[in-house]
Amino acid sequence: MAENAYYTLLTSLPHIDSLFNSKITPISRIQLDRRLAMLSTADRETLVKVEQLVHWSHLGEEIKEAYLINLAERLLQELDSPDLKELVNWRLDMRTIAAALRRKANGIQAPTSAKWSYGSRYAYIRRNWNHPTLGLQNAFPWIPVAVECLSKKDYLTLEKTVMEAVWDKLNELGARHRFDFEAVVIYLLRWNLVARWTAYNGEEAVVRFNELTQQALGEFAHQLPGSPD
Repeated sequence: MAENAYYTLLTSLPHIDSLFNSKITPISRIQLDRRLAMLSTADRETLVKVEQLVHWSHLGEEIKEAYLINLAERLLQELDSPDLKELVNWRLDMRTIAAALRRKANGIQAPTSAKWSYGSRYAYIRRNWNHPTLGLQNAFPWIPVAVECLSKKDYLTLEKTVMEAVWDKLNELGARHRFDFEAVVIYLLRWNLVARWTAYNGEEAVVRFNELTQQALGEFAHQLPGSPD
């Protein structure tokens, strides 16, 4: 798709300048999808794959972990953009970390299977299981706050912390891209965050966190106390 076409698409979309101050999404999903139809078929297919992996709830609750690992590996092979590869890897790592921290908070030991999750750090996490922050607090500064939130069962603050970290990452990448495909992906992922936040309340945060952990861990999550058999 030509650069001027990305320019036309992105300038047609309303600006998203805030996450937690937003009351509604700046554009409806129906309207957004209509605008995204301006993309080439290849770009639309890639966009769907990235959205599925970064916002995994789009895949539903019955998706098996092996399928997600395969989906991630195939997408990372297909992506030409180093920044999109970085974003996907970072988000998958973040999901794995959140699931591991919840397991630790429940007093459960490290997983024994070699490939127990997806992302680029699951093996490192297993090796550093006994470290309070999994040895990743420098790469993921939100982890100490997440650990504290889990100890207090403050799931709303935990969700806000995770969402803010994702928002900041998208802003970091957005500074490198203005009118290209990467900018389109970043816009859609920002929109997803705003949609998620504006639909929240305190009780939903607890339910949502448990749902995301279940989806992130697959069979592994079923070992958690209180998880369904």
